[in-house]
Amino acid sequence: MRMRILVLAAMAGAFALVGGAEGAHASAYPDNPEPGQQGEQIEADNPGSLLERPYSKGVRVLGHNAIEGRDSNIQLLWVDHCAYVSSTGGPFPLIGVTKGDTELTGVAVIDVSDPTEPKLVKFLRDKGSMAALETIDAVTAPDGRKVLVAGAYHGGTNAAGTSGSGHDPEASAAWVDIYDVSDCADPKLMAKTSWPENSHSLTISPDGRHVYGTAMSPFTGAGGLQVLDISDMAKPRFTGKFGATRPDGSSFEFASHEISFSLDGRRIYAGVNSSKSDHLNQGIALLPPNAEALGPKGGGVFILDNSDFVEGDSDPKLRLIRAIPAAGWHSVMPANIGGVPHLVGGAELGACPGTWPIIINIANETSPFIAGSFRLDMNDPKSCPERENAGNGISGIVPTPDSAALHYNDVDSASDTRLGLFNFLWAGLRIADLRDPADPVELGYFKPGDACTGHVRYLRESGQIWLTCTASGFWVLQLSPELQAAVGLPGLEKE
Repeated sequence: MRMRILVLAAMAGAFALVGGAEGAHASAYPDNPEPGQQGEQIEADNPGSLLERPYSKGVRVLGHNAIEGRDSNIQLLWVDHCAYVSSTGGPFPLIGVTKGDTELTGVAVIDVSDPTEPKLVKFLRDKGSMAALETIDAVTAPDGRKVLVAGAYHGGTNAAGTSGSGHDPEASAAWVDIYDVSDCADPKLMAKTSWPENSHSLTISPDGRHVYGTAMSPFTGAGGLQVLDISDMAKPRFTGKFGATRPDGSSFEFASHEISFSLDGRRIYAGVNSSKSDHLNQGIALLPPNAEALGPKGGGVFILDNSDFVEGDSDPKLRLIRAIPAAGWHSVMPANIGGVPHLVGGAELGACPGTWPIIINIANETSPFIAGSFRLDMNDPKSCPERENAGNGISGIVPTPDSAALHYNDVDSASDTRLGLFNFLWAGLRIADLRDPADPVELGYFKPGDACTGHVRYLRESGQIWLTCTASGFWVLQLSPELQAAVGLPGLEKE
């Protein structure tokens, strides 16, 4: 462990010497171009290993915290000047977590009030936060309410997608921890509760008063959204499990991986693996697990009307407005590009050629269409290593460190979108200009060698980018003034 921390300190220190130096602007934002093709991990770098100096373009490192050198970081959320980084509960080889030190599991609370020296404050290690992985969210509501919720990724019945961790999903309840983070660096546990069944991910409504958990059986289409009312954080109340309701009033189950909300909370955008309807996966077999069903062609996005919950209806329904096949089943985020509503979706993982972000125009939400996609050179099948052409792992769905596979796909602003911030696991964070949805262009990247996972934060007033990677920990980057200016962002003065 000490050796890992020393290596990580050397990585950050190497960047600090050049990235933080005063003087010429060129020395303040030094590029270190990746060798090979766009997104490629070359054999000389021992793919999956930490690089002595991360490859980068258009960014500099402002600050870094190794999170005690653990290799189990997964998801990143934030409130105010604090970051929250979840962990696995042990080894998780699927994305390169080989150790998963159980002494360091939990949600890391990081104080970023000084972005040049982000400080690890504590680990949250309650029943839900101990091994939350993707089952975590945080929100600051318009009324000032600040909430962090973490759930047991492996807990409860019907746990899906948790293989490879060495944990029995039936071993414990699907615990949920609810924290008041009014003081973001000192979360206050308000309640512990549990879902009736596993929730793979969870999302807090924009007003901070409901938690939506995704119950999913990706290979059968069973599932739905479980909802907790946390209007009183100390007394959470389970509202029910909801399917999608058709215009005729009938409902069906669906297996959603993660959801997001419109700014007003009236729309839910759900990344959906499969469902008990015929909206998705036409002509695609779900079993046995295969690259087509879990890749860019599989699943899609549901646009759901969530108005009943916003208005406090006594018998709420999630009303299906439209299904968008092959639009990304893993994560979908709202965007507004040039005044036009869009979504940015994506599948995850996958052996070469991997997975990538998909951009959907929803100006007419009853007739949405795929406007474009963002792919790296390594997302071209012609670029795949020969040994992967016949598939890898389980039917070609398991990524390897020499592939470029999407994990999460974020944007700089949901209301005025200029940038895509895409974590491509071992290919690192890729920064794209989304102003032309039909032809996104890469502006920059940051690739430390390990798998970069989870959501990404962009702070427009400072050009800061927050991200986490499995083994290297938590990073604060800064986008160069030239790149900010290139996309019309208000940025810092050139140094």
